[in-house]
Amino acid sequence: MVLSSGKSWDPTSQQFDYDPNDPRVQELFAQIEGLRLESRGQFKPERVQLRGAGHVVGPLKDGQGALIANDDGQGAITLLVSTPLEEHQSCFVRRHLGMPGESEHLYEVLRCHAGRRPGEVENRVWVAVLSAMSRYSS
Repeated sequence: MVLSSGKSWDPTSQQFDYDPNDPRVQELFAQIEGLRLESRGQFKPERVQLRGAGHVVGPLKDGQGALIANDDGQGAITLLVSTPLEEHQSCFVRRHLGMPGESEHLYEVLRCHAGRRPGEVENRVWVAVLSAMSRYSS
């Protein structure tokens, strides 16, 4: 392939060698790893309400609002919440608020971490991944 300037196109001309053991390179890779974000797909966010199940210990209050950022369709959802949820905690998630077909399902918190995206860090948002335990309709 020839570029318009008349020079040959060499795909290796943009490559460079580096020492993976160089502390500067390791620091750069650590920074890149810290920027990795969990995929939330093309899901349209949905406002929901959380309600503790059974004897809930921790900051979860009945009627706490949250936002579903992803639903894999297989029973796992990703929530954005204002307070961290404890792993293995059970809670009900009420969806389709105020609409016909409003529903409530029981979930278990698989993991929860502080948000890593700029808006999440600034607003102290937590990202919780929940897995459906059973269904409960209201």
